Amino acid sequence: MTIIKSAVKEDYDAILELGEYAFNYKLTDEQKSDRHWQMDQQKVFIIKDDKTIASKLHLLPLEVFFGEKKIKMGGIAGVATWPEYRRLGHVGEMMKHSLQTMKECGMNFSMLHPFSIPFYRKYGYELTNYQHTYEYDITKLTMQGKHIPGKVKRFKAEHFESCKSELQRLYSRKAEHYTLLLEREDWWWEKRVLSPSSQMVLYFDDQGIAQGYMIAEMEKELLNIEEFIYFSSDAFHKLLQWVSQHDSMTGQVKLMMLPDDLDAYYFADPRGKESSHAYFMSRIVDVASFISEYPFINEGMDATFYLNVTDDHAHWNEGTWKWEVKEGNTVNFERVATEAEVPSISCTINTLTAILTGALTIEKAVFMHSLNGDEAQLSRLGALIQPKPPAFLDFF
Repeated sequence: MTIIKSAVKEDYDAILELGEYAFNYKLTDEQKSDRHWQMDQQKVFIIKDDKTIASKLHLLPLEVFFGEKKIKMGGIAGVATWPEYRRLGHVGEMMKHSLQTMKECGMNFSMLHPFSIPFYRKYGYELTNYQHTYEYDITKLTMQGKHIPGKVKRFKAEHFESCKSELQRLYSRKAEHYTLLLEREDWWWEKRVLSPSSQMVLYFDDQGIAQGYMIAEMEKELLNIEEFIYFSSDAFHKLLQWVSQHDSMTGQVKLMMLPDDLDAYYFADPRGKESSHAYFMSRIVDVASFISEYPFINEGMDATFYLNVTDDHAHWNEGTWKWEVKEGNTVNFERVATEAEVPSISCTINTLTAILTGALTIEKAVFMHSLNGDEAQLSRLGALIQPKPPAFLDFF
């Protein structure tokens, strides 16, 4: 029988050694000290063979935005096994243990960056986020010489304290327009978002109010814009003017953007390379608790659904659920025994997660037969659910 334990401080160095081997990197002493601090904030599960740590999994207690609402999320990260212990079922056991732990801790939602999408689909996770990148000739972004009111201020990563309130306000304001953007604490900005060579570039309007920012980093022959958030056309153009001033240093810029948030139409020459890569996966951990706090429901609707959920790794989600909505609020979501003739809707936890996060439309799910059931019920569900688009800018 596989025994899963929670790591203690004495295990930390062995955990880091396994991570270095599995992910092919080397940590400095300073980085190791920082990872020790981060593990103090996490739940780290390990499987041992006698005194040797054979496998590990990190569970990060985080929160994500669902529009203006924040929901507790368990982030799965750093899953690794020494080669001599692989294919013994360790990862599967730790995943199931993590789901149970998240349920007990009130983390009704989970996300991870997959090494294999098919592998994690087996555990109820579904692809919900893509990374959107754009590469352009740096001289073709915006017209030089055009006067734009306001000014740009640049801050080094070491001066984060000087601009953190503006960054946090702008980021959180934008996050409310999406689903799944991460709630960032100060330490996350400093340790996970920014690197020592990061430049924080903020645009302030004539009243001195920050209306946009970039996080930029010069990488060899490329200017990399890791985040670009703006709330006015002046912020958009002024920040791009700052980018184009690098034309003596590089000819290319790469921008990582939020979905559908690049107004390339207004570039001086919008021709460039665009790409979209599968990025993060998500799953509902506790369907009853998640539905009770789910915010994206048509305010004017009353409806009752019977929802058949299949979940092979979280038995508490399995079964038929009666979902009652009054004036756009969930008033009841309970497991019931139904007669065969009751009109209902059926799907896996994967499909339900994708639909409720806005990653998959009901129409596409029905077309591909991943969502099945009574036509009238499906139509009503489509009118009821109004999620914002999913997005994710971080990594863990």
